[in-house]
Amino acid sequence: MSVTRRDFLKTTAAATVASTLGVKLAIPTPASAQQDVDKWVRGTCRYCGVGCRIYLGVKNGKAVAVKGVPEAKTNFGFICMKAFLQYKIYHHPDRLKYPLLRKGNKFVRISWDQALDLMAEKFADAIKKHGPDSVAYYGSGQALTEETYLAQKIFRAGIGTSNVDGNPRLCMASAVGGYLTTFGADEPSGSYSDI
Repeated sequence: MSVTRRDFLKTTAAATVASTLGVKLAIPTPASAQQDVDKWVRGTCRYCGVGCRIYLGVKNGKAVAVKGVPEAKTNFGFICMKAFLQYKIYHHPDRLKYPLLRKGNKFVRISWDQALDLMAEKFADAIKKHGPDSVAYYGSGQALTEETYLAQKIFRAGIGTSNVDGNPRLCMASAVGGYLTTFGADEPSGSYSDI
């Protein structure tokens, strides 16, 4: 990267002041967001939960670029590095796409039906042998409210365990500490225009 630490800090400071005052800076569009694409598909970034609006650039049926939506009230076209680079994981060779079952020292591909049947069998065995508190649910920050509600009902009311937790509580712990000390709220406190 050709940007020095000093230039990065100066640019970050300028962007922070500009966003606080509601001034749009003439920031050049990154090269990957200028790619030749077949179409731009509008969506929402699923990383941190702020809800930044994005365009996903698609070429030949594959994601090849991401850029912010300039008129979006949550992010005004700005996106973080996670959002900006997310398209690179979609077709990465290391990305898991299918259920895998460990057999000895190897992983063997199995069908989704086999994976779900095996998980249900192992859950039922554990509950039968050790009771309902022998299983747990660890949720995702990317799950919809309704999905989380259903999973919690299944585990708490159906299975009878309170061993239910969510990824956001652990992964966002440091962010919440920063939000509380900086803004007095435990989450992003609104859009840039609110600030």
